[in-house]
Amino acid sequence: MVYIIDSCFHWVGFHLVQHLLTEGKEVIGIDRVEDSKRENLYFYIGRNSRFQHFNSIQEMDRHCHQEHIEAAIRIEDSALDDEGEFGGMLLCESVETLMEGKGERLDLPPLYGEWMPRNESVVYIGKEPILFEELIQREDASYIEDFLARFLSDLTERGIAAVKEVYRMEKLADTSDREKIYSQLQNHYQRHQQFYED
Repeated sequence: MVYIIDSCFHWVGFHLVQHLLTEGKEVIGIDRVEDSKRENLYFYIGRNSRFQHFNSIQEMDRHCHQEHIEAAIRIEDSALDDEGEFGGMLLCESVETLMEGKGERLDLPPLYGEWMPRNESVVYIGKEPILFEELIQREDASYIEDFLARFLSDLTERGIAAVKEVYRMEKLADTSDREKIYSQLQNHYQRHQQFYED
């Protein structure tokens, strides 16, 4: 089974691709490599034999005809839509519905993790900048790795339509050690600062 991830070098898309590849899934990533941060992220996953990259859905459609698609997922920024404060995912069952922009939309909770758009103290994941310390202390915030582990498990077990219903009705429990993750993310930012600022 193949997963198509549109905006695979968006920070959420990148984590989603990594999770799927780690689980042994085949992934087609769609995104342009137009800055050094995306180029850097490409090097992390681009050499994996289960990963194919295309610059656009149309390019993928011309060169790759996948008949066994598990899901096609588009990552959407909050700045580009009027619905979710922290962006969303468009969950589709086919390339056609992805190309048409139809499918089940899942609003994302406030997420934090490696490669998110940020500087030393401010995160740019919602419609307005947020202090990183405030984001990580929010009750409704989740570490990206924890969120995606549950999301992919639910997607596999329940399917696209059911996942949207589950996430609309349930408050996600964040069981991560926030102090440890805060320190981990600050260290990651310091080590890779030039890519965060691109």
